[in-house]
Amino acid sequence: MNKYSKFKVAYCLNICLVVLGIVGLIVSIHSNGLGLFSYYTQDSNILGLLSSLCFVITGYEGFKSGKVKTNNFVSKFRFMATSCMCLTFLVVVFVLIPLAGFKWTGWYLFGGANLYYHTLCPIISFISFTFFEDVVNLRFVNTAINFIPTVIYAAVTITLNALNVMYGPYPFLRVHEQSILASVIWFIVIVGGSWGLSILVYILKKKNLKAA
Repeated sequence: MNKYSKFKVAYCLNICLVVLGIVGLIVSIHSNGLGLFSYYTQDSNILGLLSSLCFVITGYEGFKSGKVKTNNFVSKFRFMATSCMCLTFLVVVFVLIPLAGFKWTGWYLFGGANLYYHTLCPIISFISFTFFEDVVNLRFVNTAINFIPTVIYAAVTITLNALNVMYGPYPFLRVHEQSILASVIWFIVIVGGSWGLSILVYILKKKNLKAA
């Protein structure tokens, strides 16, 4: 598959991500109102929605003219958003479902906005970015930048939980219901996992770029 063919696939996948992201946002607003912003799931997917919208807008001329036009900022933005969305998917599968009980698997993956924000958008974004999107000057340092949103979210929500301003929304954020050591470990696991996941996406993307 040549570079432009890959770009066309990526462009179409990002249009799908914009549509699915908007549908998921509407469902989330209906279910949680402004409280949706307390969830990393929604925050990461809104980030993904914005990154895909930027990709579609900046790539329109290239899609229409038959020439691949890669915007450096947008490609890095897509990398960050995809890493955050993949973290959402993995936390759901390996943390939230086991904690809640596997009988809740269907709801966590396919119930309400979860269908879009826990499953479809993270998977499609990973496939699009890793295998089809063109990236300019992708460097390892970008992996460190990618976990900044996760650090900010963790710092804010843990502080608000400690001050009893917020409850959760995830079990591992409820600092008053676990030891300080447990909270520290969870912070390291989630933030470290975010960086590790970003590195994995980086490695896969680099291999794909070399193979192109």
